[in-house]
Amino acid sequence: MEDPSNSPPEGDGGKKSPEKEDLTSRTLTNYMWMLAGGGSEAILKIAILLILARLLTPADFGVVSAALTVVALAEISGQIGIAPSIVQVKKLTRSHVETGFVTTLFLGVVLAILFYLLSEPIARLYRMPEVEPLVEVFALLFIIKGAGLVSEALLLRNMQFRAVAMLSLISYSIGYGSVAVTLAMMDYGAWALVWAQLAQASLLTLGFLALARDQLGFGFKWQAFTGMLNFGFGFSLVRIGNYTSQNADFFVVGRLLGADALGLYSRAFVLMATPARLVGQMGDRVLFPTLATIQDDRARLQRALNRALSLAAMLQLPMTALLLVSAPEIIVVLMGEQWAPAIIPFQILVCTLFFRTAYKFINAILRAAGRVYVAALWQWIYAASVVAGAYFGVKAGLAGVAVGVGVAIAFCYFVGLYVVFRFIGVDTSESLRRLFIYIIVGVALSAAMFGLRLLLLPILGGLLTLLTLFASLGLFYVVVFVWTPSLFGGEGEVLRERFLTRLNKRSSSKA
Repeated sequence: MEDPSNSPPEGDGGKKSPEKEDLTSRTLTNYMWMLAGGGSEAILKIAILLILARLLTPADFGVVSAALTVVALAEISGQIGIAPSIVQVKKLTRSHVETGFVTTLFLGVVLAILFYLLSEPIARLYRMPEVEPLVEVFALLFIIKGAGLVSEALLLRNMQFRAVAMLSLISYSIGYGSVAVTLAMMDYGAWALVWAQLAQASLLTLGFLALARDQLGFGFKWQAFTGMLNFGFGFSLVRIGNYTSQNADFFVVGRLLGADALGLYSRAFVLMATPARLVGQMGDRVLFPTLATIQDDRARLQRALNRALSLAAMLQLPMTALLLVSAPEIIVVLMGEQWAPAIIPFQILVCTLFFRTAYKFINAILRAAGRVYVAALWQWIYAASVVAGAYFGVKAGLAGVAVGVGVAIAFCYFVGLYVVFRFIGVDTSESLRRLFIYIIVGVALSAAMFGLRLLLLPILGGLLTLLTLFASLGLFYVVVFVWTPSLFGGEGEVLRERFLTRLNKRSSSKA
């Protein structure tokens, strides 16, 4: 008789055969749901950032950024890849779910205690005494997030992307946005950001637990734990390397230039990274579980990766042109004069927008193919390059850090393409051809928008000029999709077809 503990958890039902429906269509539909939810969240994040930028000082943002960078490292290290292994494993059993749930809860408590005790050394490491009490409170994040990791993984494995997107949007708007703005208006300073982080994490975890409650349970089996650890440890190495590459510049700026400089740099980074994370993180969360279903089919992996990279270039390079040209208005008009020193670092960071997005797709295909240790090696090369770029660039201030980090990111993207070809056999030459075309499009758009900005700024002023530039980018996409969709190649045709199909369905249902 079969051990019920090894039966698939309710609601999982094993992975659906990719032959049952077209992979590109299904993946794109899931991606667009995540993109829609992520897009709403991204717009909300920018709006809240702009409000908070006028209520708080760069130093407030700097000390919170310093605390969060260390929290994130400990959080990634302590997860040991349990949740991603639940997404990736070919046959998920109840033992996997129960063991993973107990493990992440236990590790969350252990890390919370450890982190609380290490708050003073962490503050000394950053040379910021004001970081210590923030770190002590942030220790609670380990318990809160640890409780929701497995339930989130189950939702992603079951491809419930709409639910995940909606939960993220609601938790950010109610948990982070309302709390942060309210407390900032009450002069809580940096603590407004601290309590907002805790509120957002709590709402998100409660939502994940509610949606996956029928599949969760308590239990522990050593065999299930070691199986998940085998994949999960390598995955953790990948994430620690990724963390280092994403946060090394924050540490260098905070330790060597101080809280004010870190506040300026971190807000410039967030403004730049929001579009990149919108496309990259949403795509990664869809691609990883989708590609895991075809991890043994190299031809389909190759088509999926080339399409994803081309789509990222189509969305990100025109956005790069817009943000590069309109940076002074975005920073000074919307955030205030105190943020003016962030303009040049922001413009430099924006030039790496595509590479920051696309590297997530490379990471996703390496993980989906089970090459987690290869991905870890690549991520550590990436991390070492960012550390070197930030360290040598800091002598030239924030702009120097941005240049050093940007060069490192571009270099490691192309290294990643080679790694995918060398270890998986996936050729990305098609995406490189599309990238070249979109670079030309981006340069042309930059020139056109720069001329438009020079023409409109004396007449309309900063805010109306900024709105006009954003509208011109939207008009560009509409014109291309309607009259010359071939400019956007296969990725544009697929998007256009999916949009028209959904539009026709809605029209038919109304009729």
